[in-house]
Amino acid sequence: MRKFAVVTTCNGAGYAEYGQRMIDTFDLYWPEDVPLLVYREGFEPEVPSDRIVVRDLVSSCPDLVAFKSRHADNPLANGQTERYRFRLSRNPYKNRIKLGDRRWGTGFRWDAVRFSHKAFAIFHAAANTDADVLIWVDADSLFFAEPSREELESFIPRDCFVGYLDRPTYSECGFIAYNLRHPATREMLAAFKRLYTHDELFEQYEFHDAYLFDVVRRQIERAGHQSFDIADGIGRQAKHVLINSRLGRFMDHIKGGRKTTGHSPRNDLVVERRESYWRNTA
Repeated sequence: MRKFAVVTTCNGAGYAEYGQRMIDTFDLYWPEDVPLLVYREGFEPEVPSDRIVVRDLVSSCPDLVAFKSRHADNPLANGQTERYRFRLSRNPYKNRIKLGDRRWGTGFRWDAVRFSHKAFAIFHAAANTDADVLIWVDADSLFFAEPSREELESFIPRDCFVGYLDRPTYSECGFIAYNLRHPATREMLAAFKRLYTHDELFEQYEFHDAYLFDVVRRQIERAGHQSFDIADGIGRQAKHVLINSRLGRFMDHIKGGRKTTGHSPRNDLVVERRESYWRNTA
């Protein structure tokens, strides 16, 4: 079987709110030979075992430092530029199409600086691991059961360059499996990184990592390479695609406002989940 590694990052506030929980539950449930690479920013985590590998994000990623320095005072790169663009938009969950002016540039979808930390942690980890598969997991996740070896293998078939959670809007990038032994994966990551190092991301409609991930993923797909939808199409029905996919058997992604309760609510589910974690969730 292939060798796996997991990578995540967060800052000091995120670590205090959810990062330590992610580290602890990872160490409790994941196979013992799978390391977790934690890119820290402004804190020193408590490490429950030596397979939790801590790296300083700032010193590891000079290109990230340069990107943030270039755009520290740039409203466009920080989700603070309000404009109007004429665009045809569709709500895939309500089967409704809207034609008209739409606010552009304000909010998380254009906060390039905020989401650049995640992207550069992935770039550095991929270039500095001997793993066959590198899995990104958002730090606001927790694990409540053990993923089996067969499950890990299923997240990224050997003939695919990436395993991801597809949605009709933009991919859910709280969990991504990169096949580092596929010839197209390094090409994808290089193209992804160039969007930041050459400031090409500002040519796109949105600037957050999930939108940019889709841009480069589709480039590689058009070149004839195959990706894999870990969610098996459930993203066309579920807004919270991760917990409704096969990943929901052993993990929860407590994103956004769900942090106030510490779990995803049952009404996020569109599939039947029989795990005790979900049965005991309101």
